[in-house]
Parts: sequence; C-alpha cells; structure tokens
Amino acid sequence: MPRIVVASLAGYAVGQLLNAWVLVRLKNRTQEGSLWARLLGSTLVGEAADTTIFCIVAFAGVITGGTLVNYILVGYLYKVGVEALFLPVTYRVIAAVKRREPSYAE
Repeated sequence: MPRIVVASLAGYAVGQLLNAWVLVRLKNRTQEGSLWARLLGSTLVGEAADTTIFCIVAFAGVITGGTLVNYILVGYLYKVGVEALFLPVTYRVIAAVKRREPSYAE
C-alpha cells in the first residue's frame, strides 16, 4: 500500500507540473487561440509522465515487463481519451470562469 501511495503522489506531482508548464508554453505561442491544442497537448505530456511514473513505481518488479508496458499504454490512452471526450465541457467551464472573473487576464 505505501508503494501505491508514493507512486500516486509522484506521478500526480510530476504530471501536473508538466501539464501546467506545457499549457503555459503553448499559450505564450498561441495567445488565446487554439485552446483545444493547448489542452490536448498539455494532457499528452502530463499524462505520459503521470502514467509512466505511477506504473513504474507501483508495479516494477511485481509484474513482468510486457505487462508493465501494457499497463502504461492502456492507462495513458484511457486518460487522454477521457480528456478528449470532455473537451466540450472544459470549453464551457473556461468560458464561464472568464465571464464571472472580471480580473481574468487574457
């Protein structure tokens, strides 16, 4: 159990930091345009790190290498797929926040 907790925390921390970093870098390049590309691009990078770190820390040495790679690939594809499916909801949430936050800096 402690190994799973450490794996979760490490994967989440690195994944979120990379996600935010990529999102900011892409926004600097595109300004307010291409929101879908920024969101998906940052997800591709962040979830790759999150999933890989989690699976390696949690399962390396416990399962075979092929199974570990399968866990990483399936988990990654699932997370990115969910993000892509929820993109319309994300757009609406962002629009609502922008309308309600007068101090929102473009």
